[in-house]
Amino acid sequence: MKKTLVALMVLNACAVSTAFAAGDAGTWYSGAKFGWSHYADVHGNNGFNANQAAADDFNVDHDNVGGGVFGGYQINDWLAIEGGYDYLGNMQYNGNNGVPDTKMKSQGLQISAKTSYGLTSDWDLYSRLGVMGYRAEADTAGHNKFETGIRPLVAVGSEYAFTKNWAGRLEYQWVSNVGNSNQIGVSSDIHSVTAGVVYRFGQHDDAPVVAPVEAAPVAETKTFNLKSDVMFGYDSATLTDEGKAAITQLYNSPDMQAAKDHSTTVIGYSDRTGKAEYNQQLSARRAQAVADQLVALGMPAANIQTEGRGASDSVTGSTCDNQTGNALISCLAPDRRVVVQISGQ
Repeated sequence: MKKTLVALMVLNACAVSTAFAAGDAGTWYSGAKFGWSHYADVHGNNGFNANQAAADDFNVDHDNVGGGVFGGYQINDWLAIEGGYDYLGNMQYNGNNGVPDTKMKSQGLQISAKTSYGLTSDWDLYSRLGVMGYRAEADTAGHNKFETGIRPLVAVGSEYAFTKNWAGRLEYQWVSNVGNSNQIGVSSDIHSVTAGVVYRFGQHDDAPVVAPVEAAPVAETKTFNLKSDVMFGYDSATLTDEGKAAITQLYNSPDMQAAKDHSTTVIGYSDRTGKAEYNQQLSARRAQAVADQLVALGMPAANIQTEGRGASDSVTGSTCDNQTGNALISCLAPDRRVVVQISGQ
């Protein structure tokens, strides 16, 4: 079990930011789960060990139902903080030959860090590492006792986004050594496998609704280039204060004021480093962030379209081919941009 815990901790620490199925950064989510609970490695204060007990002395019922509710905050694409309440079910062993019966019920509040790894745009794997503050109650021969404590918690699972707001998850969870056999007479590790549903609050649409526009001759198209490194933090689609100021300045310009009645296209680009699928997603989300800010300032949403083009249409071409590391990132800065095109009639 210690080797398993170490392996899960490494998985938790090494999850990288390729998760697309997770909710939008800076949003909250909540959910509920229900499934199977299993008490394992059961010990008692009289030396009882369910794994070693003779069948004619004990009849141990390890399995029960469990479930809970949870909520979390999505910090970025791959990291969230999650907490909740878990009902861990009941366990009992019936003693023979004078051995007293014992029942144990446990529940707790937990908090953990959740890291995700995206397999597709709708499906990811995740792990959670944290602690649980538990309450365990034991009833032995009619004597009821309870005990509280804090224990480590590890979970791994998979989450699938059915829509932007709704997702389902399947999860395995392990809590170590719940209960203190010296205080309530019994302790146990608790394993659970649950299915759950998640609702995500405040998710953004992938693209604004654009009303059909009849074809019309275009007299002129004006293009404005916004430097991504100024607009956003590295590997982020959240606008900086400088970025919001630059968009406000663009919106107040005569060209943009005249474009309120015409078509405006916001196009996001990335540099060539990283995976193509991730770059495509990041460029699209950055374009959407700029469009959302223009709409917030007063631009009609029906007149704005967004596109994410990833590393296509490179500005630097082959000029950075001999660069590596930070020098390469700096050299490729012109490729990381958001372009606003205003079409006039």
